[in-house]
Amino acid sequence: MIGGLLKQLARELARYVRYHVSRIFRREKEVGLDPTYERLVRWPTYRKNQPPQEILSDELYQLWTTTHHGHKWTHYFAIYQAVFGPRRAEPMRILEIGVLLGSSLRLWKQYFAHPETVVVGIDIRPECIEFDAPADGIRVRIGSQADAAFLKRVVEEFGPFDLIIDDGSHHSSHMIASFNHLYAEGLKDTGIYFVEDLHANYWLPWRDSRKSFLDLCKELIEHMHAHYRRASAAAFFIDKPSNQPMVALEVPLITTMIKEIRFFDSIVAIYKTRREYIPYYLRLE
Repeated sequence: MIGGLLKQLARELARYVRYHVSRIFRREKEVGLDPTYERLVRWPTYRKNQPPQEILSDELYQLWTTTHHGHKWTHYFAIYQAVFGPRRAEPMRILEIGVLLGSSLRLWKQYFAHPETVVVGIDIRPECIEFDAPADGIRVRIGSQADAAFLKRVVEEFGPFDLIIDDGSHHSSHMIASFNHLYAEGLKDTGIYFVEDLHANYWLPWRDSRKSFLDLCKELIEHMHAHYRRASAAAFFIDKPSNQPMVALEVPLITTMIKEIRFFDSIVAIYKTRREYIPYYLRLE
């Protein structure tokens, strides 16, 4: 068995070396987006006294209009429905980064209507503690979204969470810090990490780091596919007889923790998982 495993490893190593050596000596094609798609066009803003009808008829938007002291981009509501809708009847533990005047906390408690749903808000401003309402299933804690020790205490008290919504400072450095501190231990393995207002990463002063959160997400896409880079050919993933030894690939930890990433205008939703092994293979008919 050990001999067979060593032979398999040797074959995979040979494929890896051949692939990377061939890349050094072969001329790769220069390809990219057709310039036609980058041609500048005029794109007017929507200027009317009220949003389009499809937004006005949205159930979540209607809830929002009854919630005072808040503001949201109108195109977010269809995104909320697409991402949150399938889970709204479940008992949820939700962490929202950013309390402001408590309007979002009340919105989520109404939308996720299960009686056992708990919505936790965090904010750096001490006055936000007035929105703490344990009897209503709304909790508030005061601290920074970039403070690892504070976030750890929140997770220990209320988590792990089914849904984490980052609607906090919008500073790129804070978005990245919160993800790094919360994704692994603060989010359930079936949870969703949801970051909004990513357009702020294109504007000063919110872009306060060399890398934006969208840059981080581009890295996550690469990590999501890291096992294909580690195996030099599709042959590694072909379904093999069960009596052959299992061969493992070394991949970044985050590769085993991403199920899906969805991008929207100014929003990204990262669906978490926890995989002990590569869960798919190439089936040959």
